[in-house]
Amino acid sequence: MAVTSIPIEASPAARRYETPLRGLLHPGLPFFVMAMLPLFWALGLGYFTFVIAAVPMLFGLLLIHPIRIPKGYGWWIGFMVWTLLSAVMLEPSLNRYLSYSARALAHIAAGIIFLYIYNLPTKYLPTGRILAVCGGLFLFTAIVGGYLGLVLGEARLSTPFSQLLPQSMLSNSFVENIVRPPYAQRQDFLGFPLNRPAMPFSFTNDWGATLVPGTFLAIAAAGRAGRARRLMPVLALLAVIPMIVSVNRGLWLSLMLGVAYVVVRQASAGQLLLAIRLSVVVLFVAVVVAVSPLAGLIEDRATTSHSVGTRGELYTDVLERLPESPILGFGAPLANPDPTAPAIGTHGMFWTALFSQGVPGLIFYVGFWVSMAIRTGRNIRSQEHLWLHLAVASAIPTMFFYDHLPAALPLMMIAAAVILRDRRAGDIERAHLSEQPLAVAP
Repeated sequence: MAVTSIPIEASPAARRYETPLRGLLHPGLPFFVMAMLPLFWALGLGYFTFVIAAVPMLFGLLLIHPIRIPKGYGWWIGFMVWTLLSAVMLEPSLNRYLSYSARALAHIAAGIIFLYIYNLPTKYLPTGRILAVCGGLFLFTAIVGGYLGLVLGEARLSTPFSQLLPQSMLSNSFVENIVRPPYAQRQDFLGFPLNRPAMPFSFTNDWGATLVPGTFLAIAAAGRAGRARRLMPVLALLAVIPMIVSVNRGLWLSLMLGVAYVVVRQASAGQLLLAIRLSVVVLFVAVVVAVSPLAGLIEDRATTSHSVGTRGELYTDVLERLPESPILGFGAPLANPDPTAPAIGTHGMFWTALFSQGVPGLIFYVGFWVSMAIRTGRNIRSQEHLWLHLAVASAIPTMFFYDHLPAALPLMMIAAAVILRDRRAGDIERAHLSEQPLAVAP
């Protein structure tokens, strides 16, 4: 008997899933906006790049019926609700109002970005386009921002937006760091002045936090780079140097744990050749660094406990203040009585959520990322998904010492949404195929 294939028409569920934006909005427009991060940074609006990109995404979502919400996203909705409720705990202060508003907008934007990607099929929003933008942002941050930070140090960019604001607002440190961003933070805890890159963000920790998921997204993007993959080793070496000179231990630790995790996952899946190849690449980079002057810098940083005491004091302050408002928190980080110390409720998204949104807010935030890490880590069938899953899972260790705003959070959301969207598309296709009878001819 001969089996004759027949055309498969889309099921009603598939057709609803593939509803375009009715010609009113180009699906790729928001990612073009994201790619304009260098422009927004130069204008003095870099902090709000992902917020701006989320605006056309929100309009796009309003044209999709119904909007689908994956399992586990309820944790994020809970965190958003608690973030809004915590606003009642803000004290009347311009700095706190601005801090709360900026953070709340960034959180809302990240949630919109997730839903937008999840609800648009690859037919209208290809994964390659998404990853290309993420890879470009990584290169701009690590290489352009990294080297300009090393060269220009703590000099600040005078942006057009900073020229429009009154001096009274520019005197606010939160506003100044956004509209007049520094290229780097100059610190001397190693015994000599060292420029630690921050561009295109306000602080070197934000730079490091972004490069954790950014690195894993860039590796995923490299798999689709075609002939441009020949440049990847050179670009990778160029990126490694600022990462090391930044003496950002959280970045180093996160990347090492991530690579070790990938090697274990590859080996356990029987992909020994891939695991060995990745191990050889890492070993080669380690040898190059070890025989270079960078090795001394790493050794100095490893033996210096510069930030440990400060972080310990900040975390202790959070735990001591928490009983005053354990349910709703304080709305936003609070200025430290010591003017030379960082604000209370900073230096770690775990501690920021606990202090700003209280215990329930922390549970929602941690619950979301644990749920996403578990869901994206199941049944991984491609190297691309493995690296994207790692970008998602990196939220868990980094939340204890890094803030996830303004860029790390949306990047991790993008990685999670891409995996879950691919899974959903596969489920629909498999379900539809199982419903189609085969035409059998004798």
